[in-house]
Amino acid sequence: MSESWKRSLQYAFTNHRIISGINHDQQVTWLSLDLVLDQVPFNQINAELDHMLVAFNRLFKYKSVKQVALGYFRMLDVMQHGDLYQAKIHLLLPTLKSYFQGRYYLKYDAWLSLWRKALNCESDLRALVNVSVMSGKSDQRGIIRKMEFGLQQLHQELGCESAGFNGSLTGRRWIGYSRLLKEYMVPPKSITSSNMNFYNTEDSIANSAFESMVQWYPGVRNDANINPIFENIKLP
Repeated sequence: MSESWKRSLQYAFTNHRIISGINHDQQVTWLSLDLVLDQVPFNQINAELDHMLVAFNRLFKYKSVKQVALGYFRMLDVMQHGDLYQAKIHLLLPTLKSYFQGRYYLKYDAWLSLWRKALNCESDLRALVNVSVMSGKSDQRGIIRKMEFGLQQLHQELGCESAGFNGSLTGRRWIGYSRLLKEYMVPPKSITSSNMNFYNTEDSIANSAFESMVQWYPGVRNDANINPIFENIKLP
């Protein structure tokens, strides 16, 4: 397992504990949000990533976002397609419990408009968003089996040397936590245990978030670099 995919798995477990901890103490609605900049030429990728991170900070200062977002986990994931890149900021976003019922609800078009505004490119069709609510309607047995298998893989990988991030972009801030998620951060050592008792697998929202997050990649990958973690697992 590459270092980047290992980190994806580690963050998925860490954030599972954070989400279940928040859900135990508070009532929130969880969103999965992707902020995308598509078709970035090779010679512009560094400048565009800087631009995206500045725009991301600007987005979370807008009143309509500040009044619903209670914090975030973000991961910068860059996919290379030949000479072009797609840069994507993945977000786990806890919002007000009444998010969908109140006047603060942001529809897809509103998120898209705000993201393009933050980028200062309102007419740029390369700026995209994906937004969905985290629900517990996925295959819970299958996810728990993946978690068990993932812990086994991490336990076996301890002490192994593996490849790092793409060399030209190693200084990037691939990961970030803020506010509520930062308050509930757990010690990293907990993710190295093969003990499933660390995780509240009865929290279906945390389970669903885990399944999404193991597909996220903190760094630069190409078309062939797909997640290998669960490709051989046989689920019941």
